[in-house]
Amino acid sequence: MTIAVAYRPDEFGRAALDWAVAQSQISGDRIVLINISKVEPRLDTGFARGNHVQSLGERLDDEGVEYEIRQAVGENVPDAVLFEAEQAGATLLVLGIRRRSPVGKILMGSVAQAILLDSPVPVVAVKP
Repeated sequence: MTIAVAYRPDEFGRAALDWAVAQSQISGDRIVLINISKVEPRLDTGFARGNHVQSLGERLDDEGVEYEIRQAVGENVPDAVLFEAEQAGATLLVLGIRRRSPVGKILMGSVAQAILLDSPVPVVAVKP
């Protein structure tokens, strides 16, 4: 089985990855780390680059889990995450969540909410 992780290089992405690694070590499931950029990746602080991607790979190697890192650019981040998870054959999706005000959701949307509502597989929402 495969655990997909919607990943951003921040505390929320780390929390999701930590949960997925712990679960993978128990179940033996493979991890697919999904990192999506909505804009030009060089301008997106949520897009993992160079050394960060290398350190993620080193960490997962050290943890002894089978993994794949998928990075893509997509205007609709929730759809892109769900597409990559489906392509990877994910049976579970993990994402980090943060508290958002109702006004913040209206103005900025909610990637996590869209993924939770539209995912065809179970979703684990993790708080740091």
